[in-house]
Amino acid sequence: MSLLVKMMLVAVLLAATVGLSRWVPRHPRWRIMVIILNLAITTRYMWWRATETLNWDSPAGMAASLTLYLAEVYGFLVVIHHYVIATRASRRHAEPPGGDFLPSVDVFVTTFNESPDILYRTLVGCQAMDYADKTIHVLDDGNRPEIADLCHRLGVGYITRDDNIGAKAGNLNNGLARTTADLVVTFDADHVPVRTFLTETVGFFRAEKVAQVQTAHHFYNPDLFQDRLHIRSYIANEQDLFYHVVQPGRDVYNSSFYCGSGAVFRRRALAEIHGFPTSTITEDLHTSMLLHARGWESVYVNKDLSAGLAPESYMAYVTQRQRWGRGTLQVMLARGGLFLRGLSFMQRLNYFSTLWYWFYGFPRVVYLMSPLLFLLLGLQPLVVRNLEDLLTYYLPHLAVSIVAFQLVNRGMRRIFWSDVYESCISVQVALTALFFPFQARKVDFKVTPKGNAADGAGSARLAFPLTILAALLIAGFLVGLTRLAGLGAGDSGTLINTIWAAYNLVVLGMGFLLLRERPRRRTAPRLPRRISSQLSWNGTRVEARTLDLSETGASLQLNPACSLPDHLDVTLAPADGPPLTLRGRLVRCDVDEKGTLSAALDFVERDDVQHRRLVEMMFSAPDSWQGPHGRTMGAPEHLMRILRSLAAIFAHERRLRRLAPRYRCELAATIQRPDDDDLKVRVLDISERGAALRLPRHTPVPSPERFVICLRWNDSERTTLTARVRDVRRGAGGERLLGVVFMDVNRQQREDLRKQLYSPRQQPEPLAGHLT
Repeated sequence: MSLLVKMMLVAVLLAATVGLSRWVPRHPRWRIMVIILNLAITTRYMWWRATETLNWDSPAGMAASLTLYLAEVYGFLVVIHHYVIATRASRRHAEPPGGDFLPSVDVFVTTFNESPDILYRTLVGCQAMDYADKTIHVLDDGNRPEIADLCHRLGVGYITRDDNIGAKAGNLNNGLARTTADLVVTFDADHVPVRTFLTETVGFFRAEKVAQVQTAHHFYNPDLFQDRLHIRSYIANEQDLFYHVVQPGRDVYNSSFYCGSGAVFRRRALAEIHGFPTSTITEDLHTSMLLHARGWESVYVNKDLSAGLAPESYMAYVTQRQRWGRGTLQVMLARGGLFLRGLSFMQRLNYFSTLWYWFYGFPRVVYLMSPLLFLLLGLQPLVVRNLEDLLTYYLPHLAVSIVAFQLVNRGMRRIFWSDVYESCISVQVALTALFFPFQARKVDFKVTPKGNAADGAGSARLAFPLTILAALLIAGFLVGLTRLAGLGAGDSGTLINTIWAAYNLVVLGMGFLLLRERPRRRTAPRLPRRISSQLSWNGTRVEARTLDLSETGASLQLNPACSLPDHLDVTLAPADGPPLTLRGRLVRCDVDEKGTLSAALDFVERDDVQHRRLVEMMFSAPDSWQGPHGRTMGAPEHLMRILRSLAAIFAHERRLRRLAPRYRCELAATIQRPDDDDLKVRVLDISERGAALRLPRHTPVPSPERFVICLRWNDSERTTLTARVRDVRRGAGGERLLGVVFMDVNRQQREDLRKQLYSPRQQPEPLAGHLT
């Protein structure tokens, strides 16, 4: 077969991959077939790698070549196990508790240094849970007076201790020793449950062998990648793959495990293993392993019944992953570990895969460094004699792997994003695993910073390895380009490794964007919530609907647009509760192309009862977090969205806070000048508070302090106003564009403006474009 024919076949295969990447999540019956095809083609590729591409010419070349091949073997084994787990998923449903089955429940909310604001939401959510026989306790390992005061104010239990021995596990055991309920629920300080959390989990304990019920975790803030890369609208949360694919798959084999929060335990089962183990820093994984070894069963509910905070800085993200990695290694090397008597074969295999996963830092570093060995040192870790072999073996493997990976993961993860997620912390994870044997007994529990504590102070220091790798990759890439340009020996090896280095630079570039510290203007999280609302002031009532809601304000939509005062009453009418009325202050107002007005309000004079109701509206509805995780789309659309997101990051767009809707128009106006002839201008857009004017070229700008402008609405209606210049810009044709603000507007002038702006017959076209 000629090279041209092979290239055409590969092109067809890649085109089919692009097409299938949009369809495969809709065809679950293809899953096994695609997986078998993927494993067959990848096995063929691995055989080619072992027999044709290893470098035996020198000890250094052999070491580099074998290291790269072993990294690929590691990845292949991880993929095989992932396919075994992810091809099946449990679907659990339990009869709600009631009748003669209504066990008592102790709810533990663990905290160490989280702020009272974060803890308040969780406690209100816990109190709102539909369950009669429950008692809520805050387990405060920080022993803080402000947390004790919060608990007293809300009427929940407060338990503390004099030391922090055993970290979180010790804190939980202290709570167990001072409570007596049949079941125990654990929540982290930032995890807020929905109203039906207990009614959807307690029923599983009718089965006497069930020891734990773990629920999926949801995060109400964007994760680090979604936030820094502007990709939340079309990329699933980085942890969704684990909670909605891996854990349901493990549950099929009775090996899903406790994740530290959002779980329910049978007290008798915990007593059998002497409480939560304190010998490791990942008491969650260790607890489940001990329970499984004792013959207890676990249940995983693949439903988002609580929501917490994802790490908000690179430092917090790395700290969390290093703790998970160290803790997993601790558990597996603890007494018994993987060899605990009582574990089934699949339980051992699944727990081993958890240990095996945390060595991913080593192969990731190898992938990043391998092209540099060729480009900078002349070593050849991958011997490819011609591009024809690459087209024949590697590209089919890559194409089918892309389809299979997306299919098995239900569209929640693409190979590219796995490369980004793992590469950006690969050095730190590799060092954690490398030095663990020397500090296995000295590992301290480090709480993941949450909320305002999650600043980026240490991010630059942690990113130092990325900086070194990126600098080396840039150097290697430039060397490769030089050779390919004819200044050196350009061959297939140079081309392959130059492209490889370029791809690694793209992946690490995404990692560098994680270091951007975006300003946090909001003091409280704002969640998308659609709630019927009513705005009222001075006897006027207007129907609206919220777009999003927070403890301090809301964004609403009104159609048609109307004039809003600076202060007004807002009545929120949720479908599952009584209405709530608050006082609001207008902070922003705008109109889109369809004439729909969007208004942002701050709540003022909010009391404790209103605050509690707002938190319940935001977090407690049973369907608060239900919906698809990520979006299904084809590869071209996905690529275009990435490029648009990156462009948005670097675009310095001017953001304005408008207090009144502004409309596009073409009005004649006159600026009165005492010492000269009146100046004729055109009004491009206008609101109750200001306008954009276009001046002829070479016309002097009016006094910025104060001037008089006469607006001509039609042949018979005019409004004269005092204005001042807010800013001046140049238009495309060289004319000046003035942004002006109206001053000292009296009642009659305001009524004239509103009449012209909001009259259905004369209303100008709503403005969605630029404004001054």
